[in-house]
Amino acid sequence: MSELITLSKNSPEFQSYLLGTFATDKRALPIQSLNVNSASETVTFKIVPTKDVVHPSYSVVLAKTLKARSFLLLLVPLFLVLTKNVVDHTIRDPYTGIIATVGLFLAFWSANLRNDFMDHVKGVDRIIDNSGSRAIQNGWMTAMQVKNLSSLLLLLAILCSLPVIFAFPMVAAVIAVSVVVGMWAQFKKQNSFKYQIGGEIALFLLLGPLLTIGYQLSLGGPLDSESFWLGCLWGWGVLYVVHLKNFVNILPSSQAGFKNTVNWLGFDKARRLLAFWWFAFVAMNLAYHYIYAGLYWGFYLTVAVLLASISFVQKLKNISSSVGSELRLVHKYGLSLFLITIGLWVFECLWYLFT
Repeated sequence: MSELITLSKNSPEFQSYLLGTFATDKRALPIQSLNVNSASETVTFKIVPTKDVVHPSYSVVLAKTLKARSFLLLLVPLFLVLTKNVVDHTIRDPYTGIIATVGLFLAFWSANLRNDFMDHVKGVDRIIDNSGSRAIQNGWMTAMQVKNLSSLLLLLAILCSLPVIFAFPMVAAVIAVSVVVGMWAQFKKQNSFKYQIGGEIALFLLLGPLLTIGYQLSLGGPLDSESFWLGCLWGWGVLYVVHLKNFVNILPSSQAGFKNTVNWLGFDKARRLLAFWWFAFVAMNLAYHYIYAGLYWGFYLTVAVLLASISFVQKLKNISSSVGSELRLVHKYGLSLFLITIGLWVFECLWYLFT
């Protein structure tokens, strides 16, 4: 049988229920959270026996916990850097590249889990139904289990980095900077980067230039300007996806008091931010191709993307409310536009490899 219990943030039992450590044979599922992110926060939990928690198939649980779709943000830049080095014949040690790839996957998975844990504790995933993997909210794992698994994966990622550093000591400097940024971004207890205006810069650095430069060096490639600008371009694209997600959740996030650049700008200015960010990404992509990859591919890729952008811009311009199906449609078109662009970019790289 299940029961309901409502606890305030000041209750001594609040943290144990939120983290799932109050019992070993029960799960506390948050069904209502009020005054989130404030001293007067209260949460109503549904207490159910662990054996009664409904689990989908193992593969579904794994895919959702992994946030499999988000790994595209890691796979694409790694593929771009790898293609660049294969074409330029600058891979000195493929084995360290393989180890680095495994380590990056482990670190990314760890960061995803840590993000789920922080968003659950802060309340983001408790008030926004489509946020996070839902593993904690559905009772598949407790918040503490997610945190512990994240720490284990991070330790394994660090172990993977050791042979890479031994082979190419310059990688240590990139890892050191990444650790500093990552510690601030993911492990800060108060006012994490996701809840600060302009805090998205951490994602730009970690999934942008730090990622591409570090991977370039782990392959034995030279420290060059192309890997840096490639990282800046990709990091800019990642922030476009982040701003798009924050835009579709602008109302519930604002009501809960969560701060980010989109919320700070407000609905109308955020629309302009998205349009500016997207076309700046297209322009940066064209400039990158002109300097490093040739104008041929850059020109046709840009034309195709601009034609695909027409419908998105029209929907972004005509949207009149921060709630409803129009907002979801804008998010769908905006994300599809990003996927089309990187799909064309990957096709370009395959063309380079096979010709």
